[in-house]
Amino acid sequence: PGGRGGEDLDSLDFDTVNNPYLVDCGRRPPRGMLGYSGKTFARWLLTVLTGVGVALAARFLSLMVDEVARLRNNVLQSLFDKGGSDARALAFFVAYNLSLVLVAAVLTIYLEPSAAAGGIPELQAYLNGTHVKNFLRLRTIFVKIVGTVLTVSSGLACGQEGPLIHIGAGIASGMTRGEKLYRRLLCFDLDQPRRVKHAVLDFFRNDRDRRESICAGAGAGMAAAFGAPVGGVLFALEEAASHWSPQLIWRCFTATLIATFTLAFVKAGENSGDVSLAGLLSFGTVRSVGDMRREIMNEDGSVNVSAVDAPVFWWELVFFGL
Repeated sequence: PGGRGGEDLDSLDFDTVNNPYLVDCGRRPPRGMLGYSGKTFARWLLTVLTGVGVALAARFLSLMVDEVARLRNNVLQSLFDKGGSDARALAFFVAYNLSLVLVAAVLTIYLEPSAAAGGIPELQAYLNGTHVKNFLRLRTIFVKIVGTVLTVSSGLACGQEGPLIHIGAGIASGMTRGEKLYRRLLCFDLDQPRRVKHAVLDFFRNDRDRRESICAGAGAGMAAAFGAPVGGVLFALEEAASHWSPQLIWRCFTATLIATFTLAFVKAGENSGDVSLAGLLSFGTVRSVGDMRREIMNEDGSVNVSAVDAPVFWWELVFFGL
C-alpha cells in the first residue's frame, strides 16, 4: 500500500508464485494439438499484433493532427483571400486554438483524469510493481488519443511522442485482458458487462505476463514515435521496467521492429514510396555525396553556390569538425 491508502495503490505480484500445487500444475499444463499448449505462440502473436496496433494508432494520430490543423489554416487562408482584417483572422486563430485546448481539458478533467500528462511516470511505477489503477483502461486511452490530437493541433508546446508511449502500453494491456476490455464502455456503465473470452486470454491472467506485454507495448510506442526500434528496447530496459529476462528482450525487440516498419510502410504513400522516413518525428533522409553534388552542379560543370554561402559552409565544417 502507498501513502494515499491501500485502496489507491497496491503492489503487483511479479514474482513467480512457488507453491507445491502450482508447481505440479506447471509440470502438467493442458495440452492441445500435438501436445503443445500454445502459450508461446500466443505470446508472440500478441507481440506482433501489439506492434501493428501501435503503428496504426501512431498513423491515426498523425493524420488527425494534420486534418485539424489544415481545417484551421484553410479558414485563415479564406479570410485573407476575401480581404478580411488581420484582427479578425487573429481572433479566429485564438478562438479556434482555445476551443481545442478547452475540449481536451474538459475531457481529461471530467471524463478521465488518468489521461493527464504524458503517462510515463505512471507506466514506470506500474512496470516496477505498483498497481496504478485506471491508467491503462479503454476510456483512458480513448481520452488520451483525443486529447493529444486536440492539444498538438492547437499549437501548444507538446508533441505526439510522449503520449504514444502511454497509448502503446494501453494497447498491449487491452490485448492481454480481453475479458475485461468492455467491462466499462467509455463513458457509461453496462448493466451486463460485455467480455471477450478466449482460451488464449487465459494465459495472460497474471501480473507477470501482463507486465511483459505492457513493457513491449511501451517500447513499441517509443519506436513508432522516433523511428528507432533499438531505442524503444533501450527505453524499456533503462527507463521503464526493472524486471527483465532474455525472452522479454526479444519480445520487445520484435514489437519495436514491427511498429517501426509498419508505420514506415503506412507512411510510404505520402512519401513517394520512401520507407526510410519511419516514425512520427523525422529529420529527413540521408543523401549521398554524389546526389548532393549533382544537385549543386550545372551542366557546364560550374557550381550553383554563391560566395555568400561559402562562409556558412566553412562555419559548419569547423563546428562539426571540433
